[in-house]
Amino acid sequence: MRRSWCVVVCWAVVAVLTSACATKTFQQIQALERDGTPLRVVLMPLDVQLSELTAAGLHEPKADWTTSARVNILDALVEDLRGHGAELTVYVAGPGEPQVRREQIQLVKLHEAVGQAILVHKFQPALELPTKKNAFDWSLGPKVGSLRDEYDADYALFVFVRDSHSSGGRVAAAVLVGILSMGRYILPGGQQSGFASLVDLDTGNIVWFNRLQRGAGDLRTFDAARGSVSVLLTDFPK
Repeated sequence: MRRSWCVVVCWAVVAVLTSACATKTFQQIQALERDGTPLRVVLMPLDVQLSELTAAGLHEPKADWTTSARVNILDALVEDLRGHGAELTVYVAGPGEPQVRREQIQLVKLHEAVGQAILVHKFQPALELPTKKNAFDWSLGPKVGSLRDEYDADYALFVFVRDSHSSGGRVAAAVLVGILSMGRYILPGGQQSGFASLVDLDTGNIVWFNRLQRGAGDLRTFDAARGSVSVLLTDFPK
């Protein structure tokens, strides 16, 4: 029994140590105002998915968790961005040219692809592209201009987040692995990761980018989501 409690304590310590968050920001602008006038930012549909990490290490998507997380992240973003001086508008796919609507939604998927490329080629020095070694010049292209024209906006904010939580089976498996390996091997638990980009709607260029990587946090509740959003918006222009 005493040994079991030691194992539990060890895993609690591990959980605390892995709860630290990792961010890295690339920033091209410092403020969201021009001549003292607040700039307009349109918040694009959130690309968010939550899943449960099974004992076998598989991610099972959870629709109800994802729905709660989207609401919480949206509310936390709106609350946080109020302090950055920008005029925020939430994207709504209203009436209009179907082709334009499709292109605007496709921008969310394009942002994921470009963001993943940034994670590979700017966050892993060995894989950095020679043409981008001393620059941060990533773009979503000219089609973002439709957002500028429709919303009379200066920038668009894109958010991509994935969050997972260990199932009871995963927790039990982690404890068992810890016991059998005498603490030499740690079975990974749920993780929270993502990135956000601020895009100039005149050029399509990404002028601010930040990565989120945490071993703690719970987007299913508003208070915890607020903490994650605060980390996600590290060094966001003011």
